[in-house]
Amino acid sequence: MLDNTLLVAQQVGVLFVLMAVGGLAAKAGWLTGSGAKQMTTILLYIVTPCVIIQSFTTAAFTSELIHGMLLSAVFAVGLHVFGVVTAYPLFKKHPSERRGVFNMALTFSNCGFMGVPLVAGILGEEAVVYVSVFLVIFNIFSWTYGVTQFLPKFSLKAALVNPGTLSLAAGLLVALLRFQPPPIIGEPIRLFAALNSPVAMIVLGYYLFTTSLRPQKCDGAMWVAISVRLVAAPAIALVLSYTLGLSGLWLSTSLILTAAPSAVNALLFAAKFGGDTALAARTVSWCTILSMATMPIVLGVALGI
Repeated sequence: MLDNTLLVAQQVGVLFVLMAVGGLAAKAGWLTGSGAKQMTTILLYIVTPCVIIQSFTTAAFTSELIHGMLLSAVFAVGLHVFGVVTAYPLFKKHPSERRGVFNMALTFSNCGFMGVPLVAGILGEEAVVYVSVFLVIFNIFSWTYGVTQFLPKFSLKAALVNPGTLSLAAGLLVALLRFQPPPIIGEPIRLFAALNSPVAMIVLGYYLFTTSLRPQKCDGAMWVAISVRLVAAPAIALVLSYTLGLSGLWLSTSLILTAAPSAVNALLFAAKFGGDTALAARTVSWCTILSMATMPIVLGVALGI
């Protein structure tokens, strides 16, 4: 367990160094708010899809892989349902612009920007296939439940047709046809996929270093959301996994994504749909900082199962 904890701590440390670069770029004026938003768009619509497709071009599409993908989907649905059910009684009395932030911060983990580089670094590129399945469930819940936290309506089209679902469909097609893209296509996909870790962490670093972290008097619920996200959810997942005797690469991947801090979507959705952006930035930033202490411990235990 100690070796696993040290390995995870090293990988998390590397990501935080990359985040520090983003913070320094923000302080120096090299990266602005508009630039960070543009980089986020590139990540969502170009880099992350390439990461998912790349994972399928290198994966051996076996019955074991299919079984693991199905279990990953079930795990992801269960985790998001747990978040929805847990968040409702905890934050139902808060104003909608704050309630939406807390609900999203508790329910959604940073499975894309932080999860992908962590999984690839700790478990290897082949495990990213399971991340792609998790991302599809994440996107469906984000564009249904997530949007309704701030608005009384959602777009079914956006929930089903988004970068996560489209890239998963493309990846599955590549795997089923056993198609290896020619170098003129495969190499750009590989190079774009390689941008995920540094660019994602630079963007996170920008938001982290440009946010006022001073807690407010009314931030008690924020700490509750962070505690459930970083401690309660991973602990429950670990206990259930151990009790049910679950194991495999898909499980290790799912537990890493469970232990990740709150998704940046909590901030992006708050900004887009009229939520409390200052609270969202504060919540995501503190959750990300504290994950530096919690993730190595949780994942050290998880990798030992």
